[in-house]
Amino acid sequence: MQLDYHYHVIYHLAELAGLKASEAGTIAYASQYVDDSTESEPVEPFPDQQFDTVRTAHYNLGAFDWNIQKKIYMPFHFLPPRIRWNNPKAFSYVTRPASPKMNDLSAKLVETALAESNFRFRLVRMGVALHTVADTFAHFGFSGRRHRENTVGKIWVQNDQGGWDYKYFHTIGDVFLPRIGHVEAYSYPDLPYETWRYTNVHRRKKTRKNLEHSLDGVRLIYRFLRMINDGNGKTADLETDYPTEYRKIAFLLEKPGSIGERSSRWAKHAGAPSYSRLTWRSEALQGDVQWDDMSEGRRKYQMETIKGKSGFDASNWAYFHRAAHLQRSQVLAWLN
Repeated sequence: MQLDYHYHVIYHLAELAGLKASEAGTIAYASQYVDDSTESEPVEPFPDQQFDTVRTAHYNLGAFDWNIQKKIYMPFHFLPPRIRWNNPKAFSYVTRPASPKMNDLSAKLVETALAESNFRFRLVRMGVALHTVADTFAHFGFSGRRHRENTVGKIWVQNDQGGWDYKYFHTIGDVFLPRIGHVEAYSYPDLPYETWRYTNVHRRKKTRKNLEHSLDGVRLIYRFLRMINDGNGKTADLETDYPTEYRKIAFLLEKPGSIGERSSRWAKHAGAPSYSRLTWRSEALQGDVQWDDMSEGRRKYQMETIKGKSGFDASNWAYFHRAAHLQRSQVLAWLN
């Protein structure tokens, strides 16, 4: 999933679920920021005090490291379907779509977030959890570890006439692309409008109709969001509650375009505030917060110069990193 889903769709569903615009904005921002938190170094918000950040996004060769795979990909983007030590023989790292029965690890993440007594912190924790829930509907069939189970051979994309256009076959790419997540499938799993087909590690063809899975996610996430205020999420049904709006959501998800075009259509329809990865950083911190493209050494030096603004500990940025710490710890305990 990308900005259109993690931010705009989540914002819209939160408002439909009865949350105020500001509350929907907090959940949606936290959801999207999971893809944008590249900070991992501690900051010193006040003299002689350290605040540990949590990196939830990783894009470079550090992904070859098992430490990155288990601390970033699995807790936030490629959630395994079950607790390892409950049944080691049946365990798999491969992600499955979150269950509408609300009886899997995705539901456990949401239940833990909902139990948070501080309401604003609860919203941030829900945003982080819902990012992971949404990703299960795009990333299923792949795992967060480097493994041959993530092998993708040939790729075809369905065209407007219903036929299949041949796109890629990995040969040299296998040498340079680590088999982690859906990297060999490029961005195809994350595009809600795409219908595509690929050959997996067993050379079997797998066909994915992304719109169907995206709508499964929409229905389930709406139910989770309804639980924030009225607790009746288990009986909530988006198609029944808002049938016209549900059809509009499906129409927008099915419409192709660049991430900018898709996000613009959603912004016009749902009215979410413009998103910037710097917003929460700038509200909480003094100093240059544009560290995303810095080298590791330069970013570490930059983070050492950062100070906290007044109200730092109750800022959304601080809440986000506490929420990420809690979710990471919860998932790692399930997998250890």
